[in-house]
Amino acid sequence: MQMIIVSVFKLIVVVTLFSLSKALGGLTSVVHGNPLKVIKDELDGLVFIDQRLAAIYPLIQTFKNNISSDPLNITGSWVGSDICSYKGFYCDSPPNNKSAITLASIDFNGFQLTAPSLDGFIDQLPDLALFHANSNFFSGTISPNIAKLPYLYELDISNNLFSGPFPSSILAMNTLSFLDIRFNQFSGSIPPQLFTKGLDILFVNNNDFIQQLAEILGNSHLFYLTLANNKFYGPIPRSIAKYFSGISEVLLLNNMLSGCLPYELGYLTETMVFDAGNNLLTGPIPFSLGCLKKAEVVNFAGNLLYGGVPEVVCAMPNLANLSLSNNYFSHVGPICRSLIKKGVLDVRNNCILGLPEQRSPHECSAFFSKPRYCSYRPTYRYLPCWLPGFSGSSMGLSEPAPAPV
Repeated sequence: MQMIIVSVFKLIVVVTLFSLSKALGGLTSVVHGNPLKVIKDELDGLVFIDQRLAAIYPLIQTFKNNISSDPLNITGSWVGSDICSYKGFYCDSPPNNKSAITLASIDFNGFQLTAPSLDGFIDQLPDLALFHANSNFFSGTISPNIAKLPYLYELDISNNLFSGPFPSSILAMNTLSFLDIRFNQFSGSIPPQLFTKGLDILFVNNNDFIQQLAEILGNSHLFYLTLANNKFYGPIPRSIAKYFSGISEVLLLNNMLSGCLPYELGYLTETMVFDAGNNLLTGPIPFSLGCLKKAEVVNFAGNLLYGGVPEVVCAMPNLANLSLSNNYFSHVGPICRSLIKKGVLDVRNNCILGLPEQRSPHECSAFFSKPRYCSYRPTYRYLPCWLPGFSGSSMGLSEPAPAPV
């Protein structure tokens, strides 16, 4: 009986090898000879605990042969039939067969492997659910076949050498909830369809994307959005709260965003981190930011903001760090001053009289000598929430705050 099972496994592997040979276009040499023949010869005497593992053995070995640098000798463990013990490989039962054993996830984080492509590898692993490969030297393209994987819901290729336009094959994936492509060399624009894919977490920071921020926002339930260190430009859309009402973290720092802050930011009531530092944003801070009841870190440092720092913003209950340095704010009230003393509020290099480490009078005068204008200026005193001691006439409100656009 065991011989029959082994024979079936080897038949599956031979078929896989034949298909792989065609897919690789007749690849014949890694060091000497035909690597596919070598892999087939290695199968003699190997016994696999499940036919699913037997079928992917040649895929793994072919990928191993394509790795040109392995300084940590990771692939030294990729030997024999016990694929589940290979370093970086993790097995589990597939959703459609709880009695089977298959390769369910791969974690290559920090392995420093070098390979010209992942094509023909991850896109051919039918039961793969997670692929994490942060901090390697992978490049090439992402195969359209990746969209055929029925269980893949986490894809992390961050801190590699991928380049070119956003990998469009990702748009065809219907199971993806986590996507991390940060610290690569992707360029061009991000397709707006990405924001309608049902992602929970999206990291695209530290690439070379360039486009208007308003072009990519769509109906989404993202919890984490990281667009930092790219070249996104234009204003923060007033519709941001409608798109990301439940978002926990928004990182927009180090882009080229401009325009005035929309009061609709105050509707991001689930947000704990909002970072738009080092952009070209201007105008006053909307009082509505005081409604960010869960906010712990808020950063608008390195912009062109001016006016007073609203007391209601400094009164946010969970605030641990409010960074407003390198702007043109002109005054702060007693609540804000108490945060300065505690080291929570940073207003260095502004135009606030009586505080240390401020801009020179000449620099401040030159900034304020130019006309400044923000649309929807009356909305800057709106509060879309009830805050004791701040809401109502004490804030100069003549009408309820309008609903988000």
